[in-house]
This record gives sequence, C-alpha cells and structure tokens, in this order.
Amino acid sequence: MISSQEAKEAAIQRGADLVGIASVGRFTAVPPEADPSPIKPDTRSVIVLGFQIPRGALRGIEEGTARQTFSMGSVTAVLVESTYRFSQWLEDQGWEATPLFKHSVDLRSQGVRVSPNKPSPDVIVDLEYAAHAAGLGEIGRGKFFLTPEFGPRQILTAVLTDLELTPDEPFRGAVCDECGACARECPSRALAENELQEAPLCEGTARWYGLHLESCRVCKTGTANNPYSSKAEPMRIGAACGRACVAHLEAVGRLTRSFKHPFRQLTEMES
Repeated sequence: MISSQEAKEAAIQRGADLVGIASVGRFTAVPPEADPSPIKPDTRSVIVLGFQIPRGALRGIEEGTARQTFSMGSVTAVLVESTYRFSQWLEDQGWEATPLFKHSVDLRSQGVRVSPNKPSPDVIVDLEYAAHAAGLGEIGRGKFFLTPEFGPRQILTAVLTDLELTPDEPFRGAVCDECGACARECPSRALAENELQEAPLCEGTARWYGLHLESCRVCKTGTANNPYSSKAEPMRIGAACGRACVAHLEAVGRLTRSFKHPFRQLTEMES
C-alpha cells in the first residue's frame, strides 16, 4: 500500500510544488455537476497539485514594459506533463488515476444525461474547493486562491484515484487579511467590496468581493480572457488586482516564501 507521504513525494519529484490530499467524502456540499464521484465512481482520494507561477513572470506586466513575460502556455505545459506523469506513476503501482485540469464552470451541462441518475456532461470539479479541502489554502477576498507559500501565484490540478490515502486536514488558517488592495487597484472597478459573495466549503464558507465580469473583461492591466468561453472569468493573476495581492501579502509578511527584494516599492500605506 502506498502511504500519503510516498504519494506526495512522487508528485513533487515529478514537478509539483504543492500537494494536498482530500477524501472524496469532503465533496458532499457540492452539487452533482461539481462532484468528482460521477467522473470516477470508485474515487477514494482527491490529490490536489499546485504549480507556482514564477514571480518574475509578472515583472514585465508590473513594469508596463513586456506583457509577454507572463505566459500561461509555458506554465500550462509544465503542469500538464507533471500531472500526467504523476498519474502514470499511480497507475504503475496498480491504482487508477484520473487527471483533472481547471475549466470554466460555465461549460458545465453541455451534453445530454446518459442516465437519469447521473448529472449531464460536463462535470467540472471546482479545484479551489478541492484545494481548500486538501489543506493547501483559502479563497481570499479578491477571489484568488491563496496559499501560505505563494499567495495567488499558483495553478491547480487534481488527480482522482481509487487509492485510499490518509487525507490532510482542510485549511483552517488565514492568508488574506482583507486589506482590499485588490479592489482599490482595479482600474475597472470590477471588484465590489460592498458586495460579498459566498459559497460553502467542506468546512466553513468562502467569501469574496463581488466580481463584475463585464468590467473585468475590458481591463487592460494584464487579464487573460478564456478563448473557449466568452462567459468565463478571465485569468487575473497578472492584472492589477492580482499583482496588488502579491505585493501586499509579501510586504506585510504573510507568505512563507521570501525574496531578496520586494515585488514593488512599499506604498506609504504599507510602510
């Protein structure tokens, strides 16, 4: 039998920066179209992998000189290969593994039910929910998934397996300090501090500022729109809101990973 520690070490050896494990029983709070069980009915463990976005990849956007320093394509290539290699490792040990990648939730229910007792395709697991259940971090006020190591600088994948592993505890810490920097620095005013949205977690509730997508999509500060869906939420880590989150969390010492130099000069409010 493979231990949880052995599984984590195997994922890290294949390129993951973060690994957490949740039992499938922690997904009872989600609707069938977000539940991993319909995808793989014998799932026992949901293994969540996190891949860091290099802080330097945001530099060209931050300085306003080279937006192409942040390339989702290069990060995606690494996480896809690493997740598949980890899945292959599990299957080499005799345990089935189903790799999952992030997709926009508005792409759910695109097909016809194959039977009355199953949700219609496509079932899309909320990877942020899964990562919280696996103990990796929390959803902050800016609607970014935040980890103690990287703040918002990671992309998540997951692997469903019939291997029953000892799960990690759901995340109970706090990375976000509700500073509001993400909302203040958004030139499109897409984040509304006075409109808190919420969703249940396996323990507790996630709360974030209301995100006005029509304003977010026209932001020119580093958002990346989803090419497969005009209704999907843009990728915002490189935008003003995401970079403000990175700068603040580092400046006030809320992250465990540190750098020789600050992401930006401290503002008068932070100093």
